[in-house]
Amino acid sequence: MTSQRLIMRSRYVTVTRRDDNLRAAQIPPSMDPHVLDDLGPLYHDYRLFGVTNGQIPNFVVNQRVKEPILLGYIALAIGKSRGSVVDQPVSFAELFCADGYFTMLASLLGANPAVGIDSNRDGWSDNMLEVARRLGLQGVQFQQRDVNTLGEADAYDVVANLGGLYHVPNPVEILRKSWKMARKYLIVQTVVSMANDSETYFETPAPGWQHGSRYSAKSFINMLRSEGYRVIDGHFNVLEGNQRPEDRGSVYFLIEKT
Repeated sequence: MTSQRLIMRSRYVTVTRRDDNLRAAQIPPSMDPHVLDDLGPLYHDYRLFGVTNGQIPNFVVNQRVKEPILLGYIALAIGKSRGSVVDQPVSFAELFCADGYFTMLASLLGANPAVGIDSNRDGWSDNMLEVARRLGLQGVQFQQRDVNTLGEADAYDVVANLGGLYHVPNPVEILRKSWKMARKYLIVQTVVSMANDSETYFETPAPGWQHGSRYSAKSFINMLRSEGYRVIDGHFNVLEGNQRPEDRGSVYFLIEKT
């Protein structure tokens, strides 16, 4: 399966207004491009923030694959959620945030607060708040929590569930929690198998793992339809940094609350 658009059921006309005096987030013009160097190789490359940093080699290719789609969805969701730039900031939460890279991109785009949520089982979130501080990002927060503990009281305008559903045995339940948390938009990205193309495929634990789960692209779409989500855009591409076909598919969805 080659890169392709999966679902597009709505057309939009976007009207933007420029006001140079309204800037919700701004990288300082004197930013030292090496401000992150002493933190060692990081999960993500922070070049979009005007800095250079070492990146853990295993994550380089897949960031390039996922980043354009997710950045586009986050920007669109924040833009469409905003009423008044001055009086109505857009709140954002990223589940399974790891180092909080996409939380920080949301902050850069004007979300406040921008909250990363992760169990931090593997320690990826250890430097998140320090990186945000060095990048001059205000309103970035981190909550060390298991996503199973989240509920409707944890409400945000935009919720992004990124790269986590394939790590849990109960993806439908976690997706429902994510949807209930989102006031306006839910963004979803997860790994799907390219070894099985069945419309009914679901397996837990994930093949070759002791945990997690797997859908195919087709079966994941069918699950979304059966749950009744209003998907306004979807995409599939290949995680070229992964070798096993069970780990190479990636699906993305922008879901609007009605």
